[in-house]
Amino acid sequence: MKVLGIDYGKKNIGFAIGTSILGNSSTFFSESYKSKKSLILRILKIIDEWEINELVIGLPLNMDDSESEMSKEVREFSKILSEAININIHLVDERLTTVEAKSILKEQNKKIDYIDNENHGVAAKLIVDSFLREKI
Repeated sequence: MKVLGIDYGKKNIGFAIGTSILGNSSTFFSESYKSKKSLILRILKIIDEWEINELVIGLPLNMDDSESEMSKEVREFSKILSEAININIHLVDERLTTVEAKSILKEQNKKIDYIDNENHGVAAKLIVDSFLREKI
């Protein structure tokens, strides 16, 4: 099973691709996007190119388990995406993945601009890895 993980942001999005065979993700990257339509087309292209079977989208929850405005936006985006694709979409708790992603990049002595641009890709990797660990 191949899984595409998404860390959704208002301007940037992180992608990670993992497999159940490896139990983790090995490909991850961040991109900016201009519109939801262009983003959905990009996701459809990745799904096709990588032969993705499952989609995992990080759901940003508050520490008290309540949902934020961003949670609502992610749910709306997930609904739109579900109408465009025919694979399972899983929303998973992504609490603190951005904090952890930034910490990982800082430990690698990455510059602030790089961290700000690439943290979504690392967060998507953390989301996929967590999802795959639970599936195995």
